[in-house]
Amino acid sequence: MAEKTDQPRVSKLEFESFDSSQKIETPLELKQLNDVTLELRAVLGTSKVSLREILNWKRDAIVTLDKLAGENVDIFVHGVRFASGEVLVVEDNFAVRLTELLSYIERVKLGLGRTVE
Repeated sequence: MAEKTDQPRVSKLEFESFDSSQKIETPLELKQLNDVTLELRAVLGTSKVSLREILNWKRDAIVTLDKLAGENVDIFVHGVRFASGEVLVVEDNFAVRLTELLSYIERVKLGLGRTVE
């Protein structure tokens, strides 16, 4: 019978060589991301309202937003402004036609690379 000890079994860990002559190429396969789900939000405008006002709302109440009718709406992907567009009615549904896509550099310059609160 083998003798039992309370000592852990230790073995040597071996790493692969980081030889600069070896070049690892991994092809970028964007189709691997085809089934990734993202949160998309179109913001018509914002408004600051007290809880007291909200509790007094009734059906057909009108909430005044900080944007004018016909003004572009902001499009956010996972809380980051990504684009802007105009609201359309397609059949019986609302839709947004993208009119401007912000590049990563534009988002960083405008300070829009952070999430919306």
